[in-house]
Amino acid sequence: HRCLSSAVLGGGLTSARHWLNLQVPHDYARTDPEAHLTEVARANALDPDEVVGMLTAADVRAGVRRDRGPASAVATVGIGQPLAAAGRRPRPLPRVGTINVLIVVRRPLSDAALVTAVQTATEAKAQALADAGVRALNHHGPATGTATDAICVATPPGAEVAFAGPATAIGAAIAHAVHGAVLSGARIHERTVAARGRMA
Repeated sequence: HRCLSSAVLGGGLTSARHWLNLQVPHDYARTDPEAHLTEVARANALDPDEVVGMLTAADVRAGVRRDRGPASAVATVGIGQPLAAAGRRPRPLPRVGTINVLIVVRRPLSDAALVTAVQTATEAKAQALADAGVRALNHHGPATGTATDAICVATPPGAEVAFAGPATAIGAAIAHAVHGAVLSGARIHERTVAARGRMA
């Protein structure tokens, strides 16, 4: 697939065969995450040059998949440090709490449409957090994400589709898939945190 992503390994505009969403401990302290992901890829017989790799302290087994027409989204949702993008800059920078999202679109998107697809997916993620009632720690209002979220849109080779905004059929499919996955993931996270509180 052609991919556009903010991933630690294989980020940017690239081609990839694999998505690696690596679960790490909450006290993860390595300062070389790209090298770590490369090691894990090789240990699993994957060519690191063909991997889009992300890190998360969220339980990857609790990942949520949602399908909508030609788009599928998988999200792992950790929101220990929910932030508003235009809120106060947090200090120190939070390290735990990540929302990782992979979107696979089964139609070839142009480079510009890939950028718009990332934009549409990010807006849908923020909408899902608002709908889940997730409040920002750095602003009086809903969270839009965390400081370490990562996203990848993957599409077959080619450039058949030129637009992927939310008013297009492709964009609407992306938005609904991402919204559903992140909203469900946020609710799972909320239930998990509540259960831990009852056991404490």
